[in-house]
Amino acid sequence: MGEAAGNAVLLVEDEAELRSLFAVLLEMESITVFQAEDGEQALQVFEEHRDEIGLLITDLGLPHVGGVDLIGRMRAMKPSMRILGTSGLSADEVREMVITAGADDFIPKPFSPQEAIDKVRTYLPRP
Repeated sequence: MGEAAGNAVLLVEDEAELRSLFAVLLEMESITVFQAEDGEQALQVFEEHRDEIGLLITDLGLPHVGGVDLIGRMRAMKPSMRILGTSGLSADEVREMVITAGADDFIPKPFSPQEAIDKVRTYLPRP
């Protein structure tokens, strides 16, 4: 367990290909990534790895527990955690919705690998 507490990412995305791609991208930057395909699974993963996870990145359009709901619940469970919302809907009201729910920032899709890495580096707690 060489990781400092709280510098892993919990990545929640229901599109498997996109999730895998993003995870590989982060892992290439030596970032530990936990993955979930929906809000329900994300809550389970969070329970198991609560101390390790410092950043939640979640899509908004998720089955079961939606992204906005997930943001609110995660914020309540671990107030210190940083949260990024992502969505293919890049409208200002979507950004406002995720920020209101408790996210720190919003990444509109599609995003470039470099944009994603820069955002993660900005919000992920340093080891």
